[in-house]
Amino acid sequence: MIRAVGVRLLAGLVLLAAPLLAPTPPLLWAAGDEWAGSESCHTCHRGRFSSWHRTYHRTMTQEASPETVQGRFDGRSIEQWGMTVRPVREGDRFFFDYLAPGSDRVIARYPVDRTVGSHRYQQYLMRDQEGSGNFYRLHLLWHNGDQRWVHTNAAFLGPDDQQFDDQVTVWNNNCIFCHNTGPEPNIVNYDDMLRRARAGEPVNPLIDGIYESSVAELGIACESCHGPAAAHVEKHANWLTRAWYTVTGFADDSIVNPDQLDRDAATQVCGQCHGQRLAKSVELMREFIDTGPTYRPGGDLFESVDLVWPDSELPVRGHDIDFSLRFWPDGTPRLTAYEYQGLLLSECHTESEMTCGSCHTMHDGDPAGMLPEEMRGNAGCVSCHQDLAADLEAHTHHAADTPGSNCLSCHMPEMVYGVMEIHRSHHIEVPDPAADAANARPNACTLCHTDRSLAWAEQETARLWQRPARPVRRADGLPAEVIDGLARLHAGDPVERAVMAVALGRSAERGQLEDPAAWRDHLLRALDDDYPAVRRFARRALIQIETAADGDRAADWAAAFDPLLLGDKRTRALADLMQRYAQLTGEATALAPGAGLDVEQLRAVGRARSETINIGE
Repeated sequence: MIRAVGVRLLAGLVLLAAPLLAPTPPLLWAAGDEWAGSESCHTCHRGRFSSWHRTYHRTMTQEASPETVQGRFDGRSIEQWGMTVRPVREGDRFFFDYLAPGSDRVIARYPVDRTVGSHRYQQYLMRDQEGSGNFYRLHLLWHNGDQRWVHTNAAFLGPDDQQFDDQVTVWNNNCIFCHNTGPEPNIVNYDDMLRRARAGEPVNPLIDGIYESSVAELGIACESCHGPAAAHVEKHANWLTRAWYTVTGFADDSIVNPDQLDRDAATQVCGQCHGQRLAKSVELMREFIDTGPTYRPGGDLFESVDLVWPDSELPVRGHDIDFSLRFWPDGTPRLTAYEYQGLLLSECHTESEMTCGSCHTMHDGDPAGMLPEEMRGNAGCVSCHQDLAADLEAHTHHAADTPGSNCLSCHMPEMVYGVMEIHRSHHIEVPDPAADAANARPNACTLCHTDRSLAWAEQETARLWQRPARPVRRADGLPAEVIDGLARLHAGDPVERAVMAVALGRSAERGQLEDPAAWRDHLLRALDDDYPAVRRFARRALIQIETAADGDRAADWAAAFDPLLLGDKRTRALADLMQRYAQLTGEATALAPGAGLDVEQLRAVGRARSETINIGE
């Protein structure tokens, strides 16, 4: 089943494009005798080891065991995308049983050998049952927040008409790079595939490739950021050496401390994973897929790779990816794994010394985001912009204790799609309603003031900050006076629709919606979106809005709706939900889009703008 789908999904790729058509790998020092492993760090750096050990970096990839598997392998059947899968546990082993349509007969059993992720969700890998060292991502993931199984088709930005196997991928030429320490993919049949391709045979490198991969350590461990440590460990095995460095305070050049690197080198340590990139040449691609990447912390990342930008092209002719879909039209990243690109666009970095470590820390704070609590507020910003801290309200024109006076709300708005969540942009910028309208991207003002138009946002921005107002022309062709929340939710492309659904729910929780119930009808319509990711966000927002409106009964109705249903099943379930909601018709009316438009006109625009966005994961 798995090999067959790979041919359908990836047919037509040339051999040399293989390492690039998967998500671009982060770059670490090549595996070998130089790696010591995190346990060797524990002897001398117990505090640092313990603080790293509690992070989600450590548990990014693990061997499957009762201690590491989070999903509910309880034998209950899961029917999604036309197939029924039964997650089962037998002793300390975990399996997915695939059932014949309409029966309990098991037609395939795939073991769970490894896990990927442990924070918001967890994916599962199977070792190739035909004897190679290949690992395959299986069809279902476990979502910790929703406490349910989710088909991977619903985790990415694709529509309903995906095939059951479309998100099956090979770990060895993809996940191995970002989610482990010291990766060595070790492709073993490269020359054979090259010979077959030259002979005119069809070759699908992302599936036909055979690997005997190794890693220095599963997960993202100490050496991912500090560099291979074997020489450092050997050097400090002598207690006199340790004592000498302790007494003198001299720096030890046998290991890398990112905090002691200059601005650019320090950000590259994070950028090796949090900035999608392309190998500079076909030769380097070949090297990466064999012995692993060549960058090591403290070196120059750009000796071997170029960052992905909207106009990036693969170095292999005839095999293009439209990378522009991963960015807003002004070049701002709109997907996760592009945080480095966002930082490089920010004057806080280019005109100052700001690095990733200015806000994030790998050894303190909340493992969710690696942020100290104060960095979720204004502390990081006012530490540099001290003149604003003295009278914050004079700068923000919002009350000091409201979201409008949180620096992040305005300058790092939540408009980036990550797998099954919306995150903050890392392009630190000044809100600009007119420019955002022209670039078909969300605006910080109307992500909070969802019932206002971009024309209103431009006028208010000009009034409050005493600058001339500019004409507002929306790139989506809609009038400037249309309510922006409705325009994004109904007429946006899939990322815009997802971002606005999440914004509505979060605004409801923060008490920012003047009339939460007025959004009911619109979120019900969003439950009929063709993109399961958007439907899931819309359902969550509907529950949040009902909770804010004290509609506990309606919140229960919404919670019972399954956004992953397809076809007639979803049609019937949504009709039943709408019939229940008809009881509430007299309690609230829906917002009108304004500018003489109706909702169906907006939805027509949205359908025309829908397309699958390859997010590269």
